[in-house]
Amino acid sequence: MKQIDKYWGKLFADPIEVETPTGKLMTQPQRTNNLMEKSFRFLKRDRRKKNGQHSLTKTLKGMLADTPLVRNLSNPDYVKILLKGKETLASRFADIDIQQVREEKKENERRWRKYPKRMCKIFIIPLLLEKMMKIA
Repeated sequence: MKQIDKYWGKLFADPIEVETPTGKLMTQPQRTNNLMEKSFRFLKRDRRKKNGQHSLTKTLKGMLADTPLVRNLSNPDYVKILLKGKETLASRFADIDIQQVREEKKENERRWRKYPKRMCKIFIIPLLLEKMMKIA
């Protein structure tokens, strides 16, 4: 209670008045993004149990970028938006154009292809391919 009393003025912002189709509505904004904090605490607790490490650096660096979005599948509102009127995820995925996915995959592979740093010096050599052909 002492902690709450000490920081009471900083815990909450003034209510915000919002216009809605049904009239004006007062809403109280959150001080922080509690949903993200909750998700991070879950991830941290889960990883500590699995590998015993206190640091999440390696885990977060190795994680696919969209992995946290999978946890949103437990949120019915998120799933409703994702399904766009379909019954199941399978039926939603069936609507995906495979050709478009393949094209985007190729584009991403091309864009994110990595080479050793020293190779960059070789790539800027003018007429490199022609010179290599003459040697062969």
